[in-house]
Amino acid sequence: MFTVGMATYDDYDGVFFTVQALRLYHPLVTEIIIIDNNPGSTHGRECERLSQISDMIKYIPFSEKISSSVKGEVFKHSTNEYVVVCDCHVLFIDRSFEALTQFYLNDHRPYDLVQGPLLYDNLSNESTHLKEGWGTQFFGIWDTMEIKNTFTEIPAQGMGAFSCKKGEWLGFNESFKGFGGEEYYIHKKYKQKGGRCICVKDFKWMHRFNRPNGIPFPNMLEDRLHNYIIGRKELNLPYDDVIEEFKEALDVKVINDVVEQIAYT
Repeated sequence: MFTVGMATYDDYDGVFFTVQALRLYHPLVTEIIIIDNNPGSTHGRECERLSQISDMIKYIPFSEKISSSVKGEVFKHSTNEYVVVCDCHVLFIDRSFEALTQFYLNDHRPYDLVQGPLLYDNLSNESTHLKEGWGTQFFGIWDTMEIKNTFTEIPAQGMGAFSCKKGEWLGFNESFKGFGGEEYYIHKKYKQKGGRCICVKDFKWMHRFNRPNGIPFPNMLEDRLHNYIIGRKELNLPYDDVIEEFKEALDVKVINDVVEQIAYT
């Protein structure tokens, strides 16, 4: 049985459809957790009200900081051993959790970080992983490989949906803030622990990318730069390429200020 958790910031519509799709179509999901990163808003109040429709839904307000990394709080509140964390606007295909179950029963090794292909809106194209490389201040380039068996090892994948055992969650850096910096950082963290990064062929998920009403949460490049550098430093990896990439979008003084702030943390 699975716990599925999500973090949200003023996205009640996304939460509603993700939660209800899980309840309607995925009987292996027995617990749903909503981490609300803006609980005092109108969206927050509606998310809390939504949680009251079923005992399987937990609503957790979290306002200590605003960050996409607060999704890691899901693991603290899960009562199941097997946990899936997704964005609050993700849908899973039919029998995706059955495929994930088979992986855990037959092929799981300690500290596997488990993901699946991102299925695009046309229901045919998909991305199985991210390959190394920069693209508009985001480290990782969407790519596709053939998965001949039920799963394959990958370098990384988008963090819109991922899974691991509750006791094997390694966590995001406590200093992460704002949006970004999770991809490749968390994957390398698992590999340094001796784990694998896995793509399960039939654990497919669809992500709503378009936001016609705009992004409701702060999305500052300075925060993303901060997270990339903090993550690299934690893993004892160089970050010269991070500085070079952000020079295209940020003033050198801003970059130097971020680097200096990190040096004193």
